Amino acid sequence: MKKIDLLVIIPARSGSKSIKNKNLANLSGKPLIYYSLKIASKIKENNIIICSTDSEKIKKVSLKYGIDVPFLRPKKISNANSRDIEFVNFTLEKFKEKNYVFKNGLILRPTSPLRKIKYITKAYKIFKKDESLDSMRAIVETKNTPYKMWKIKNDILSPALNSKIKEFYNAPRQKLPKIYWQTGNFEFFRINFKKRIKSISGKKIYGFKIDNDFSTDIDEWQDIKFAEYVMKKINFKI
Repeated sequence: MKKIDLLVIIPARSGSKSIKNKNLANLSGKPLIYYSLKIASKIKENNIIICSTDSEKIKKVSLKYGIDVPFLRPKKISNANSRDIEFVNFTLEKFKEKNYVFKNGLILRPTSPLRKIKYITKAYKIFKKDESLDSMRAIVETKNTPYKMWKIKNDILSPALNSKIKEFYNAPRQKLPKIYWQTGNFEFFRINFKKRIKSISGKKIYGFKIDNDFSTDIDEWQDIKFAEYVMKKINFKI
C-alpha cells in the first residue's frame, strides 16, 4: 500500500444552473478551472492532484493544463444536490483499488479562483502540526451579521438567532460578536488512510483567515466581472 501525504481534489461537475458550463467560463482569458489547476501544481508536498468531474470536456481541459483525471465521476453524484462527501469517498475508493491511501485531503473549488500559494502553504503547516484538527477552511469576516437577520411566519418576524444581548438586533454592529463567512478558497480535511470517511468537516474545524480580496465566489455572471475587477486591483498573478 502506497501512503501519500495529501490528496488534492479539484471538483468540477458539468451542470450549473446560473452559468452554463460554469467551470469552463472565461475569466480574464482562461477557463475558470485553470486557476485551481494552476495553484494546485504549485503545492510542494508528497501529493496526488486530480480533477473530479463527470465531463469529458472538463477532463480534456484539465489534462491540457497537466492535471490528471484518472476516472470520471458518476452522474448520480454530480448533480446540484450532491454533497462533497460523495465525490470524496468515490475518489478514496478508486485510489484504494490502486493501492493508494492518503493522510490528508484538500479541496480547491474552481468557483474560488483567486488564491495565494502562501496562504495554502501556511495553512497546511498548521493543519499537519495539530493532528487534533479534523479540518480547516478559509474564512473572512463578514459585515452581514446573522444577529440582524429574521425569520418570518404569517408576516410576523422573529430573530434568526438567540442571544443574551438585550435586543441584539437593535445593537450597533460593533457590540455584536464577530461573524466569519466560509469561502471556497481551500478546505483541508483528515483522511488518516481510510477507504471512506464519515465527514469532511468533522467536529474540530480550524478557521484560517484570508484577505477579503481572495474570497470572491463565482455564482452569477456579474461575479466574473467582479473577479476581473479584483484581479486588476490587486495585480493578481498566479
